[in-house]
Amino acid sequence: MGPPVTTARAEEQVYVSTLPGLETALEAECSALGWKPSLVEGGVELQGPTGLHQEANLRLRTASRVLLRLGSFHASDEGALIRGLRALDLSRTWDRGAPPRLSVTLHRAGVPSQGVVFSAASKAWGLAEVGRAGPLDDEGGPGLTLLVRVEGNDFTVSADTSGEPLHRRGYRQEVSRAPLRETLAAGILMLAGYDGTEPLVDPMCGSGTFLVEGAWMSMRRAPGLLHGFAFESFPGFDAGAWATRKARAEAETLTAPRAAVYGYDINAGSLGTARRNARRAGMTLALERKDLRTLTAPPGGPGLLVANPPYGKRLGEGEDLPGLYRALGTLVRKGFAGWRAALLVPEDSALVKALELPGARSLPVRNGGLRCRLLLTA
Repeated sequence: MGPPVTTARAEEQVYVSTLPGLETALEAECSALGWKPSLVEGGVELQGPTGLHQEANLRLRTASRVLLRLGSFHASDEGALIRGLRALDLSRTWDRGAPPRLSVTLHRAGVPSQGVVFSAASKAWGLAEVGRAGPLDDEGGPGLTLLVRVEGNDFTVSADTSGEPLHRRGYRQEVSRAPLRETLAAGILMLAGYDGTEPLVDPMCGSGTFLVEGAWMSMRRAPGLLHGFAFESFPGFDAGAWATRKARAEAETLTAPRAAVYGYDINAGSLGTARRNARRAGMTLALERKDLRTLTAPPGGPGLLVANPPYGKRLGEGEDLPGLYRALGTLVRKGFAGWRAALLVPEDSALVKALELPGARSLPVRNGGLRCRLLLTA
């Protein structure tokens, strides 16, 4: 007799991951959608009706990936592991055609290696071999990827429903010299309290990621409308129900942002990239070539100024970064007095000091693997 397997049928159990530092933003986003998230390591857990994983992929701006829980069990040896995997109901996600790929993570695990899990899966499902998938941060695609998380002798098996990472919205086919993930941009806006009803300014807009994400928030546009998802290839996929979900989200989208969105950059090439990205996102942005040292607040404020200044890691080392940061700090204090600001900066005390914003609140985040701080001014 095999080990008991806990599965979800009447309700879906979903795990949604996000970037480090954005967990509370994701939690708030889920709550605003009427869901009841449980904050866990790396993201949130949700329970809801069938189709919750589709709604999460479609609507969550700060989500990196959505996993559908398939079951959990306890196994203290390979035989119990084989029986536990065999007892899982995979019918909604796997048609017994192409073998699934497995991504295995071990935490204080009783099994000696990932190879034991792959071997057990092959035996449990009668396969010559199970495909191997690495960490899904930047991977994914069509077909089925199962994730096996091992904590001691406890196994949790989930299906990746996202496929391509969710930060790849579909509009940003070009990037500037130091690209910012769309999910991080949206999360920063949320952590800064942006709700789409106040003016938004990016004085160093690059390829326009902050601007497009802010405009979409202001237009109430679901971020997943241009994205394709792994769940669309599942045998249990209902194309008609999915079309209805997308149509509902499209109908909720406003034709224009509720407040003005302004972008500036000293680099004309970056502005061209931002214009084309905005066009693919279904909008026209107010963009102008300007040095932040000569910038003044546009009419209609106050609102939110947001910026991702260069760190010196990916951009030319000849730049006078301290001077640039001093100018940015002056812009926040004087040029945009009365506005709130959200600045994504590196963990470099000299550069942070150059901003001269001692009263700013500081939150730890990561940008492309780099440890950063999000500075928020009231």
